[in-house]
Amino acid sequence: MYDHSITPRAEDPSLIEPRTFGWHSLIPARYPVLLPELNMASEEDYVARFQAFVLKLKRNLDPERVELQGLEHRRGMILGKTAYRRRAAELGLSRLEHEDLLQVKRLARDGAVLHGPRTEHHADELAAALHAESPWMSDIGTFLTRAMRSAANSGLSGLTLPPMILVGPPGCGKSHYARKLGELAGTPVRQIDVGSGTSAHRVAGTEKGWSSRQSGVPTETVLDRKVANPVMVVDEIDKAGTIYLAKGSPSSLITALLTFLEPSTAKVFECPSLRVTFDLSRVNWVLTANVLEDIPAVLRDRCRVFLMPEVTPGVAGMMVDAMARDFPQLDAETLSVVRREVTRTAARGKMSLRIIRRILEDVSRPPGLLLH
Repeated sequence: MYDHSITPRAEDPSLIEPRTFGWHSLIPARYPVLLPELNMASEEDYVARFQAFVLKLKRNLDPERVELQGLEHRRGMILGKTAYRRRAAELGLSRLEHEDLLQVKRLARDGAVLHGPRTEHHADELAAALHAESPWMSDIGTFLTRAMRSAANSGLSGLTLPPMILVGPPGCGKSHYARKLGELAGTPVRQIDVGSGTSAHRVAGTEKGWSSRQSGVPTETVLDRKVANPVMVVDEIDKAGTIYLAKGSPSSLITALLTFLEPSTAKVFECPSLRVTFDLSRVNWVLTANVLEDIPAVLRDRCRVFLMPEVTPGVAGMMVDAMARDFPQLDAETLSVVRREVTRTAARGKMSLRIIRRILEDVSRPPGLLLH
């Protein structure tokens, strides 16, 4: 049963109206996803330091010296460049392209931000808004509220959730719920298509040497958006398996995911493209599936599994009420007609969230101009 003392009922308009929160404007906390020493000085700085050192040595012999002469200047430059290359190699930065190096250094210097609730009150606000968006998902709403409260009590800033699998028939709102979770928390949401033959590489990335070398979606998002806790949505995980690529090598999405679902390995993930170690333990994972039995056991063991309700007439009615707020131009009479027809169709088992949105979009359009 749903505990309304944890997430208030959607019918209370004072609780469901706002979709932005005061804490969205707070300066976000930061999290070190890269080691600070990766923000090493530039080659020019190394050269300048060594030239200054050579000049200091010369002044010990000749206090009147004010600058280096030709060969002395060149010697300081060679020493500086050599020291720079050695240090870059030690840190694993010598193989990076210029733009990648700049991104890595900035992220190492500044850290990544953490978006989402910081306190129990923030968690309650987010849970209430999420429940208003998808009131038929009440069981998972209760779990999320408790998880966010627990994280806040532990001193963890930002959206912090264990990996989850949402299981239910197509059209019950699984992906919609996951996207709304990230949207309301103010953190980026990325969706990964399991049907793609390169889905494993989209998660983990590809090594340097491949023609399509690139970082995986989690690493790319953290690096580009400078956010430590984005939401990754992996749809239809029950259809995943080992897919053999054109070159004959296996590409297992499940194997790739296991690295990120275990905090201990996600914390020391080495991007195969950049060869730099990232702490991706704060990334949030939401997997969806249509059939529980088809989900690999290794994933069920590492995730919280939630069974979503079928789209019954009652659920369909809640979907209409929740989504109608995105169409304020519709009057009460029109919404009543839509709700009646949707629930009638749902009784025959032919309704989904996508169909409901399409219906609302159609009836909200102004009638076309008549041509005479």
